[in-house]
Amino acid sequence: MRQLSVKQLEDLGEALLDFENEADLLHWLSQNHD
Repeated sequence: MRQLSVKQLEDLGEALLDFENEADLLHWLSQNHD
C-alpha cells in the first residue's frame, strides 16, 4: 500500500466501496500496480 501513487490511493478509496472480501482487494491490487 505504501508504494501506491496518490492517484492509485484515490482509486482504491473509491473501489473499496465495491469490495466484498479480501480477494476483491487482492485482485484490485494485482490489476493496479505500476
